[in-house]
Amino acid sequence: MTLTDTANTIDTGQYQSEGFLFPIKVLGSDDAIRMRAELEAVEKLQGHPLDKAQCNKSYLLYDWADELVHHPVILDAVEQLIGPDILCLMTNLFTKEAGSKSYVSMHQDAAYWGVDADDVVTAWVALSPATAQSGVMKVEPGSHKSIRTQINTYAKDNLLTRGQEIPVEELEPERQIYMELKPGEMSLHHFQLVHGSDANTTDDRRIGFAIRYVAAKSNVRADNQSALLVRGQNHTNITMEQRGKGQNPTQRYREHARAMRRLVRSMLLPEKEAGLGERARLFITRQAAVLLTYYRQIKGG
Repeated sequence: MTLTDTANTIDTGQYQSEGFLFPIKVLGSDDAIRMRAELEAVEKLQGHPLDKAQCNKSYLLYDWADELVHHPVILDAVEQLIGPDILCLMTNLFTKEAGSKSYVSMHQDAAYWGVDADDVVTAWVALSPATAQSGVMKVEPGSHKSIRTQINTYAKDNLLTRGQEIPVEELEPERQIYMELKPGEMSLHHFQLVHGSDANTTDDRRIGFAIRYVAAKSNVRADNQSALLVRGQNHTNITMEQRGKGQNPTQRYREHARAMRRLVRSMLLPEKEAGLGERARLFITRQAAVLLTYYRQIKGG
């Protein structure tokens, strides 16, 4: 292993059996406050919260996100789970405003990511207090060992693009655990783990940054998506992204637009059993999202 001297030695046995680990300290309180401030400074400058595109693959746009996806404490922990060659496939910023109705239905990421891999791990980093009341992630221990049925609900307040949801009769709510975190702490979970989150009933925003890591092995496939090499060497055929740090804003937005175009074309594909209405809906959504990426690429911001 190439772990740093300050690395957390994580319980890989628990991860394999339960599908998750928490809490793991990543940032000191000062750094957690700084990163939140950098994020909110962008929002203040543009006059509104980050939009859906900005919340995806944010590491290509912003230094605070780039710093997190390359953070040695995170990568050391992930390396213990998937090996020394690591790609960041995507990130998702999940912000629930104070008192908002936004939630995430219980679902499995593996069912719709278009990734063929032995293991994918998400590092979910809290930039605000993440409690049961503020809408932190809740998980079903051991649920990562099989794929369950999911339906697309397109529910209004669901933060998932399609409102993906596992039917209630397939869930075990009495076994669910809230992975509560302090600012600067993270949880790790397997991409097949059943998870979701409730609405935020507190008077502060709940900000979570989810980083999706995959081993850069030759047998990994990701449906024409692109990824950023963050440690080791790449052994896949996945298109490599250019790191945003050091580039000017126009270059960053153009690279982000290209990466997002690959992502939406992959993630907005219909399931084999999808009906005509579902296929039409996804086609329209996909085409609109692709056009937006071209606009952002030409505009450079």
